Amino acid sequence: MTDETALPSHTIAPATPDDMPFISDTVMRLRLDGEWLEPRQFIVIRRQGSDDIVAFGRIKPYRETHELGSVAVLEEERGRGWGRLVVRELIHRFPQDEVFITTDLPEYFERLAFLRTDILPQELADKISRVCDSLRSGVVGMVYDRNIQERPTLADVYRARHTIEPYLKRTPLVHNPYLSQLLGCQAYLKLENLQPIGVFKVRGGVNLAASLPKKERRRGIIGASTGNHGQSLAYGARLVGMRCVIAVPRRSNPLKVEAIRALGAEVAVHGRNFEEARAWAEGFARREGLGYVHHINPQLVAGVATISLEILEDLPDVDVIIAPIGGGSGASGHCIVAKALRPDVQVIGVQAEGAPAVYRSWKDRRLQQAPIDTFAEGLATGSTSFLPVRTFIDHLDDMLLVSDDEMREAIALLLRAARQLAEPAGAAATAAALKLGERLKGKKVALILSGGNLPTEDLRRILSPRRR
Repeated sequence: MTDETALPSHTIAPATPDDMPFISDTVMRLRLDGEWLEPRQFIVIRRQGSDDIVAFGRIKPYRETHELGSVAVLEEERGRGWGRLVVRELIHRFPQDEVFITTDLPEYFERLAFLRTDILPQELADKISRVCDSLRSGVVGMVYDRNIQERPTLADVYRARHTIEPYLKRTPLVHNPYLSQLLGCQAYLKLENLQPIGVFKVRGGVNLAASLPKKERRRGIIGASTGNHGQSLAYGARLVGMRCVIAVPRRSNPLKVEAIRALGAEVAVHGRNFEEARAWAEGFARREGLGYVHHINPQLVAGVATISLEILEDLPDVDVIIAPIGGGSGASGHCIVAKALRPDVQVIGVQAEGAPAVYRSWKDRRLQQAPIDTFAEGLATGSTSFLPVRTFIDHLDDMLLVSDDEMREAIALLLRAARQLAEPAGAAATAAALKLGERLKGKKVALILSGGNLPTEDLRRILSPRRR
């Protein structure tokens, strides 16, 4: 948030019953949300030595969530930073990580790093239709996540590399002459398909498990996955002897599901897609006392960000890094590391046309959901969250979409040109490079082959038209 050192001396305190007549009158006059006004919800700011309220705001409780709201500053005090101070203080006191607000002043809150969102708790969606439309027009939902303050730093990534070194070998960054000639650039493949579980995410799972204190290990962990995230958690949990439960949607990649089981994790099949599996996993974590591991957990991001360290060490003058985006941990890691060490490096993300939730959210600067219709289960996320989208808005140079057919073509190309097996998400960066064409001419380009867990039946279907 912002520095408030230029403000005059002041006090910040909870509201008292004596403050409520002024607060209630101001709320009504400014046509703010006047539902359920209680002193315990509000904080008030006064100039030092004065009884007059300069600004106030509240945390409004609901049955299942909370909302930051009713932020007001006296007319004669506006423009000095009191509103920012109120918001910053309320965020600090907020009882949950996701800070929601409904407002008709989205531009103001965007300057405070909030994002517009279509993904609201149902209670707040109901509130907008019940209250806001009768008070002010143009009310939108917005969100801020306090975990942004725990986003991994470059130092965290170096620590992660030290943590995972005893367990994982460095993967090669290989120059490919065929792809270089085809693309008109110097193309390098980062072969994360050679990891023990065949996918880059194992870096995050190992870093998380090896970093957890013994008390957290005794609790065990749970995650939701279409395959790769689950394998990474299971692999890491096995290294430290920790219980691990993975919720997978029906019709998940059978190769990946069996791999999760083989690594010792408990597999629970729930839901038609990732979002439904995730909802079940979060509920199970609360009921059973397990630690729910989100796919953009800071330890996971720091672990997978070590890919960028290796790229920049092996190819210090790399111009472009192209990475697939499912949940966003991998590309977030490139943004953190590459932009810190080489600010001029371009980081480009790739999503599937059939699952464009992150792409649309990044492009529109508004969190939103999207239907899932892609065979790339590693990219098949129908929703997104604040942390990756905020990171991409701040640091990502570009993002584009590739079709299932383009990924199929890239899988066949990698098999032919590099003798490497890629799953659809693993081929997405190559598909994007083919699409970018002239933009890559003459540059040194690192293509992240993020994983190679492709069932034999899928590979046969991809290659069969070429045998006719």
